Amino acid sequence: MTALLEVEAVVGGYGAADEILKSISVALAPARMAAIVGPNGAGKSTLLKAIAGILKLKSGSIRLDGQVLSGLPPRGIAARGVAFVPQEANVFASLSVRENLEMGGYLEPRAKVEQRVEKLFGRFPILAEKRRKAARTLSGGQRQILAMAMALMVEPRLLLLDEPSAGLSPKAAGFLFDSIAAIHAEGTAILMVEQNALEALAIAEEGIVLVDGRVARTGEARALAEDPEVRRLFLGG
Repeated sequence: MTALLEVEAVVGGYGAADEILKSISVALAPARMAAIVGPNGAGKSTLLKAIAGILKLKSGSIRLDGQVLSGLPPRGIAARGVAFVPQEANVFASLSVRENLEMGGYLEPRAKVEQRVEKLFGRFPILAEKRRKAARTLSGGQRQILAMAMALMVEPRLLLLDEPSAGLSPKAAGFLFDSIAAIHAEGTAILMVEQNALEALAIAEEGIVLVDGRVARTGEARALAEDPEVRRLFLGG
């Protein structure tokens, strides 16, 4: 199957000499979900930022459907169908839930924005109930749902999720993972970084283990989760 996303020999970091990503190559087929797991400092979130255009590459290339993304600004990458949900600062706290969704659709015509807001209110009733409430009044789990809904406003082909369950209660995290699985079931490709590794691998089809800025293992998600060596070395048990 032809890859939707192709990351080839990517090197990048945040300082002049700092290379966090050390020649990383990964691929994701259309409508597939992959969970990126591994120890802290492995470069997981940095990889998502590189794909989203927030981190400038030192070398390597990133393509979506064969079109080069590397070198484009984040807005240009978003316009090509990539939506990034960062771990923090992912909603506008002082704006209402509805206004946040409208901001998520900033690339779209007004008529489409209205249609998509209503569609997302149907998908996430909790957002519909709180449509006039400021985002800062939402619980942590509700805020993460809003952040994902904002990303879905552009109907992305590829959704990048950075630590979506961070700081959430087990109940809120469970609801969030169910929501992610439902989004994926409708055909959206997802690349998700998650410290909650076993739960992420449970809903993904593929797993990517990063260690020290390099790809240590890849494979079918369930097989990785059940591999004793992978569990001992990378998944904490």
